[in-house]
Amino acid sequence: MLAPMARRNFYAFALLALLTTAMVTNLAAQESLGDAARRIRSKKGGDASSPVNNAETSQPTIVANTNTDLNATMTALAERDEAAYSTRLRTQLEQERFKVLDDVAAAERTGRTRFPGGGWKLHTFYSAIESPKGKMPATETEWADFLDQMKRWTAQQPDSITAQVALAYAYLNYARQTPSAAGPSATQEGKRVFDERVKLAETVLNQSYNLPAKCPEWYYVMLQVGRTKGWEIEDLTTLFQRAIAFDPEYYYYYQEQALNLTPKWRGKEGDVEKFATESATKVGGKAGDILYWQITQSILGNRDLGNVPQQLSWSRALLGYQNLVEQYGASPIRQNQLAQMAARFGDYMVTDETITQIGDRWDEGTWGTKDYFDKVKAWAKDSAVPFRKIIEAYKAVSVNIATPEGQKYDEVIAKEFSSRYAHAVKDCATHASGPMPTLLVLQMGKSGAVQQMMVVPDNASDVCLRPKLEKAAFSPPPKPEYWVRVALSAKP
Repeated sequence: MLAPMARRNFYAFALLALLTTAMVTNLAAQESLGDAARRIRSKKGGDASSPVNNAETSQPTIVANTNTDLNATMTALAERDEAAYSTRLRTQLEQERFKVLDDVAAAERTGRTRFPGGGWKLHTFYSAIESPKGKMPATETEWADFLDQMKRWTAQQPDSITAQVALAYAYLNYARQTPSAAGPSATQEGKRVFDERVKLAETVLNQSYNLPAKCPEWYYVMLQVGRTKGWEIEDLTTLFQRAIAFDPEYYYYYQEQALNLTPKWRGKEGDVEKFATESATKVGGKAGDILYWQITQSILGNRDLGNVPQQLSWSRALLGYQNLVEQYGASPIRQNQLAQMAARFGDYMVTDETITQIGDRWDEGTWGTKDYFDKVKAWAKDSAVPFRKIIEAYKAVSVNIATPEGQKYDEVIAKEFSSRYAHAVKDCATHASGPMPTLLVLQMGKSGAVQQMMVVPDNASDVCLRPKLEKAAFSPPPKPEYWVRVALSAKP
């Protein structure tokens, strides 16, 4: 078995070999999406952003790597931590080592590499360099400098699909930060500037479509452009179908289409749930369940959507998460997403267990703020601890009742409780303002006194019955701190 360092080196060299093969192979241009984009634009009246025929574009220029570039490329390819990977890419961009960025992206595309947790490294690549300093908002000066830098990349590497997609993504994010472009404070000037910036993103994508190399992220960004520009759902669906035909495993397409189908954008209530179910069923098996998780998480984890209908299946989403971890391993980001999802579905047990595993590794991208994370953590703990105590107590009851002396004592307690407290139970049920317990789990002291009392279900009211049992004394149990159960009935 290879040692960890040897495995990392083997991984990097293998991807570099794939990269070399990709660089010297002339990939045939795909005709289908160019025609689709032209059709969509013509339906809307046509504009200058229609795809440009680049059939006469020269072959990619292959520039020899220096040892420094090779080392930087290999280090990035071997990185398995998403945050560290993003930081390395940001450093390469800041130093304008564009050849390294192109080589890394080409290798990740060819190798179809993923992080633990199943996230595509290629998607994280673009996320790391899509805006100034890798995050928004940014100042106008920062945007100007950043866009100039991206343009230098496209000028130096004119045949780089990576540079073109990154530039388009930058223009789209720049548009999203346009002041007074939407909402109550929107102005005509703000809308005009916003539209211009989105148009720049669309034009770059259309002009880059016929480059020799293809990139799945091209479709992902174009889906966002289409939604932002107000394309009809039929046109967005056409583009989505082209995208999954290009790469059916690039699940970000499904997440984008699910967003398109929300009532906030182009859909109506029930569309997302139907899309998630049909998509997962069509894929089938564990892969289908994983896709269901990925779609559901992207919708319920999107803070911009607010309160969305929760007719999605938590049990299927949870199964998908378990299959995802089985196939790709766990990751802190996925654990954060699981905890947040469980909280959205009201499953405080899974939320509490997962947050305990997370510890202090909370993810800002998932929660938004530490305050929100802490509130969910407190809610889950407060809800789960009593229930967990009931489970542990009932386990002890099961152990006790499996013995002859336990069975005998269970019968004794049932008779004593019925003769002394049946009337009290009926009286409490008559005057109860909430649900009554159906089962009591009692811990008996050495003398037969009640030391602890838990009610089932856990949301039942015990304010009436608890005071009546605080000083109760029953027959001494077989041993101290002995757990028993008492079934309740309010009927005579």
